[in-house]
Amino acid sequence: MFTIRDYLSDETYDLGKFMNFKIDAYDVINSPLLNKIGTLPVARYYSVADGYKDIDRISIDTYGDAFFSFYILYYNNLQDEKLDESITLKLFSLDDFYSMYYDLANGIV
Repeated sequence: MFTIRDYLSDETYDLGKFMNFKIDAYDVINSPLLNKIGTLPVARYYSVADGYKDIDRISIDTYGDAFFSFYILYYNNLQDEKLDESITLKLFSLDDFYSMYYDLANGIV
């Protein structure tokens, strides 16, 4: 069972809370949050051609906060912060994200 790390952060949904520290590095590959985020249902789609090209602007436009930029990229298996107009992003709902987060934080996997 995974339990949330005792990790001080100003961000409520900080990824660092879901990574164990192994020897001298964080175990990103085995992060329960990253492993589970891809299972969230698609709430809607976002056409880059019809909106912003910068992921932080898309995150603010969609979720009201640039903090979710990384999670949007990871959910879509992307790395570039400036997106090509041909891309249509899958977006998760914040309710589903929060539910997943709290389940993981409480040991429900």
